[in-house]
Amino acid sequence: MWTVRNRGELEAVNESELLVGHVTEGGHDWVCRATGGTDGISLGDPDGLLHVSVRGSGTPGSGSDLLPVAGEHYVKFDQWKIDFPQTTGEFSLRLSIRVVASTTTRCVLEPTFSIQTSLLDTHPTLDLKSVGGTVDRRVLTAATTGDSVSVWTINFAGNAGMIAVLLGPHDAPFTTDQSSEDKIRLQLFGEFLEKGVIRKARPWVVLDRSEAGIKDDELAGLADALCQTPLPLVF
Repeated sequence: MWTVRNRGELEAVNESELLVGHVTEGGHDWVCRATGGTDGISLGDPDGLLHVSVRGSGTPGSGSDLLPVAGEHYVKFDQWKIDFPQTTGEFSLRLSIRVVASTTTRCVLEPTFSIQTSLLDTHPTLDLKSVGGTVDRRVLTAATTGDSVSVWTINFAGNAGMIAVLLGPHDAPFTTDQSSEDKIRLQLFGEFLEKGVIRKARPWVVLDRSEAGIKDDELAGLADALCQTPLPLVF
């Protein structure tokens, strides 16, 4: 399901295009750029209107706002797995992006972020953002499990699309919400990370380019499905 363009194939283009994954449905591409470093990670439509970015949370230019740079990667079934080793930064990151469902107008992705550090005192934080639309936040109750699911949606003007980010009970209590009326901004992790300890976060990201958008009953169904999906145990 994933088609990945790697460094060897793209030596002649801009460095920001060095690691790009595509999910293609009916001739339409859903794109993930996973270079890391100054380029961060992005999930979105090729035209850039439906776009979620992930970067380190820190002062721009200080180095604390940078992600590690992507290293080895591979595709296994419906998952693209990328390793971002710790070099001079504060932490290492492993990212597994699973395609939950995809059509020509909608793609549901499950990115699982696993962080670890070799340092004795660090508080690594990831910033997940989507900007430029109208934001709404709600809490849904999963019909099957009864768990609470926090949901953020952002609608873009002119029927340009809609994005939803869902956080289940494993992640929502440990996420800082710094969203505003026109921006989703969620800070993942952020607490003290002990050397050798692995922490994970697993949001669901829904990219929708249909005119109807994501209906309330569809959000409820996604929240229920999220709560019934076990957190991946291995990279």
